[in-house]
Formats: sequence, structure tokens, C-alpha cells
Amino acid sequence: MTAPPPLSVPLDEFVLRYPRHCLVLLGGLPGAGKSTLLGRLYGLTGAETATVRTGDGAHVVDSLQSRNRLTPLLGALPYPLWRWVTHLLHYLRVLAALCGGGPVIVHDAGTRRAVRLLFALYCRLTGAELHLLFVAAAPAEALLGQITRGRRVGRRSFRGHVRRWRALLDAVARDPRDAVPEARSLVLLNRAEAALLRRIDFGPRPHLSACPAHRSGRSAAV
Repeated sequence: MTAPPPLSVPLDEFVLRYPRHCLVLLGGLPGAGKSTLLGRLYGLTGAETATVRTGDGAHVVDSLQSRNRLTPLLGALPYPLWRWVTHLLHYLRVLAALCGGGPVIVHDAGTRRAVRLLFALYCRLTGAELHLLFVAAAPAEALLGQITRGRRVGRRSFRGHVRRWRALLDAVARDPRDAVPEARSLVLLNRAEAALLRRIDFGPRPHLSACPAHRSGRSAAV
């Protein structure tokens, strides 16, 4: 496990670096500031309907992209009835992005160990590494973040996220190496630290002739 970066990292030096073939799970409580971070680093607005391909070839996969894609078809129904379809499409898009080659950044709360294990399975199948990047926020801060963005999580669902998040933090405090054994690294940032993050860098791109899986320049969207 890597240690969290110090709070006083200078803005022009605060860069996270990962290997080229990896999945970075950007997690934390709903409303913690993950969407704000993606918007600042990659220009995401929350209106996207497909996986986003960044300038350096990374795939950014957000469950909101799948929900936006499905809303014209299923929006007349209450969202709880078709939430599972959104999640299914989201996880399929994550797998498609990994199979398409290049690094993948997944916006997901990540509080459920089953989800982390699913992504770890994806990584084993594709030969990628799983890395965790969590934005930490107190429940009250996260609720305020949900209000600010105009999209709130149901009370029961949020309580579940809070319970699992606190259990995860307790486990990390006891032993980061054992808390999330499925991941190669864990970086835990508070909201102030996340605001200082300048960019996320990945390893150099492989030579195309040596890696046929990287020949397609199309965005991997399901």
C-alpha cells in the first residue's frame, strides 16, 4: 500500500502517478467531491452519456453516464425500478474500457467490498492493476455536497454507504495493507487535499505494434 500524500504538497508538485495498464477506483461517500474532481481534471459536466476518453488515452467511466444514457428510455419509470439496469450497464462499460486497453478511472463510491472484488476480478482477467483513490468527507459534508450538486441519494442508501465507509476507514487505520488486499495501493485524500491535486499521470503508452489491444483509437463505450 502507498501512504497518503502529505497535506502540504505544493500545487505544482501534487501529481498522482499510476502504471499504464490499471484501473483507478475513485471512491468515497456520495457528495464527497468525486464529481468535482473529475470535472476539474477532465472537464466532465455530468451530462455525458458514454465513457469519456481523455487526452492521454484514459477512459473515465461514471455510473451517471449510464443513467443519462438510459433516462430517455426508462425515465418515465421511478428510478429505483431500473437502478439495477444502470449498475449493470456501468459495470459492463468498466469491463469494456479495460478490454479496450489503456488506463481506466472509475467513479464509484467503492464502499461495497463486493464492488471492489468485482473490479479486482476484472483486473485479473485483463492483467491490469487495481488502485484505490478515495476522497474522504464527513457525512454532513457529503450531504451538503449532494444538495449543492442537486442530486441526493436516498436516506437508507446513504446510511448504508456511511456505515460501510466508517468500517473501511477503521480497517485502514488498523492496517492499510490488510484493509483492501484486493488493491495494489490506496490513497486517501480529504477534500482540501483533493482540491490541490493537479493531475493524474499514467505510464508511457506502449508501442502499438507490440500491443495489438491498443490499436483502436476509439472510445470504449457500451
